[in-house]
Amino acid sequence: MTVALICSAAALALSAAVLAIKIVVMKRSLAELARQAEEKLREESNVPLSPDSADRDLCRLARSLSCRLDEVISLGRKYREGDMELKRAIADVSHDIRTPLTSAAGYVGLLKKSGLSGKQAEYLSVIDGRIAAMKKLTDELLSYSVAASDETPPELAETDMRAALEDALTQFYAAFEERGIVPAISLPESAVVRIADKDMLSRVFGNILNNAARYSGGDLCVTLREDGEILFENDAPALDEVSAKRLFDRFFTVENARGSTGLGLSIAKLFTERMGGSIGASYAGGRLCIRMKI
Repeated sequence: MTVALICSAAALALSAAVLAIKIVVMKRSLAELARQAEEKLREESNVPLSPDSADRDLCRLARSLSCRLDEVISLGRKYREGDMELKRAIADVSHDIRTPLTSAAGYVGLLKKSGLSGKQAEYLSVIDGRIAAMKKLTDELLSYSVAASDETPPELAETDMRAALEDALTQFYAAFEERGIVPAISLPESAVVRIADKDMLSRVFGNILNNAARYSGGDLCVTLREDGEILFENDAPALDEVSAKRLFDRFFTVENARGSTGLGLSIAKLFTERMGGSIGASYAGGRLCIRMKI
């Protein structure tokens, strides 16, 4: 009986050892598959995954995973091609529209000098305003297509965020005054230096402040912190939590945002992320807060 127990214990120990070895080999094989999968996605390779084990289940998993990764890579390529095609189409359409608009604006100028009656002059003024709005929209479309298609790396250097923000606020002084907005500004006493592209940063600030000048409910609070984080807060009665989260989506506009393509904040996000920063929006208590950090 004792011999039988010893044999049973030995057999159990051997089985446990074999199982432990198999688990170790399996874990090593899965780790290798994970490495190959990451490399396949990164390099967009068409080389199938190859497990370093002859286990049938593991080989079947590798084949299935290879197929799924190939599909993901294919979809990624199609998305990039479609996105680039859309950007080219936007640029082409913008160029095509600008030419007749410029011509129409020229004829409007001639008509203004032709001695029109009061009613005719009134109608012509409306036409002139519509043409100006269309020209602005096409300029925004062209600006976005150029910004999105430009793959030139940003010229990163030490940049004084405080000075750049002050300069942007100064440029929008007239626009804020026209809307009756007196910005509440909170800036550190000393310079806040971060690594950024000065021109891109200026464009980001300009687009955010332009959005505030057009759609604020009547106020604006701008806060720059010493760690480089900037908060733009304003009353936003036309927004809600859902639309606030979509503000940086391409072509998204709120219902009353007429005369806008919704590309200004998209460009702001594009440039911020190219500089290695982050930007986002939140909405609470009827107020919009755009938070960015470089």
